Amino acid sequence: MIIIKSAAKKTLIGTLGAASLLVAGTQVAHADTVKVQSGDTVWAYSQKYHVSIDSIVKANKLADANLILAGHSLNIPGVNTSDASQTSTAAASTATTSTATSAASQATTQSSAASSVASSSAVSSSSAATSTTSAASATANTNASNSNSSQATAQSSQAATSYDSAISVRGGGVSQALAIANGSTPYVYGGSSLSGFDCSGFVQYVYGLSARTTTQQAKLVTHHSDVQNAPYGALLFWGSDSAPYHVGISLGNGTYVAAQNSQKGIGEFSQTYYKASFYVNVK
Repeated sequence: MIIIKSAAKKTLIGTLGAASLLVAGTQVAHADTVKVQSGDTVWAYSQKYHVSIDSIVKANKLADANLILAGHSLNIPGVNTSDASQTSTAAASTATTSTATSAASQATTQSSAASSVASSSAVSSSSAATSTTSAASATANTNASNSNSSQATAQSSQAATSYDSAISVRGGGVSQALAIANGSTPYVYGGSSLSGFDCSGFVQYVYGLSARTTTQQAKLVTHHSDVQNAPYGALLFWGSDSAPYHVGISLGNGTYVAAQNSQKGIGEFSQTYYKASFYVNVK
């Protein structure tokens, strides 16, 4: 009994010491500005620091919210970025303290187990009965767990089948475009299948068009310039009337779904900082 209690004490002291070192080693980030890394976006900073995209664009006088250069510093208005580091420090301290408490609890449990073993030697018949009951309970719990696991697997399989059927048939329209955007299909330049799409290949697939390129698709019907009010399902184009370079599918209210580029992939986007040039109604 004395040896187990000593081990518990040593475990608790060692874990608390590690917690102190972890908290002491946390660094505080530079206030108000961040250094742009490759692949970073203004949208990602707005989500991280809870400020609007527009405020970041104005604070840094950005000509294009979609174009920020790696290595440059970016001002985050009204935010002290050191707050994020302090929050991480507090979280690390809480997590480590919790670990220390768990270790102490485990050591106490081991001590209690040792006492139980000593006591059970004097009442072996009662202990045997208790052991039998515990074994039966453990078996019942295992069977219930296996049943729940089987149900979860079946539900996951049904969901996967439903998703596959939603995207595998060419010409599914806007609903199919959204299903693909919420999946794992990547952006691939020149791609026009579920192994990867570029912008015009994506539109061709979900609308079942014979026209493959943005130029061919732009010639399908009459052009309209009121792009912010483009109806649901209309094709939005960027560039000149005769040779547009990008295409997406309008979701209404200035939003659209598209195979955007290799960095942003396939998803839903806004025209707020990337306004289309014209649209056509394909239905």
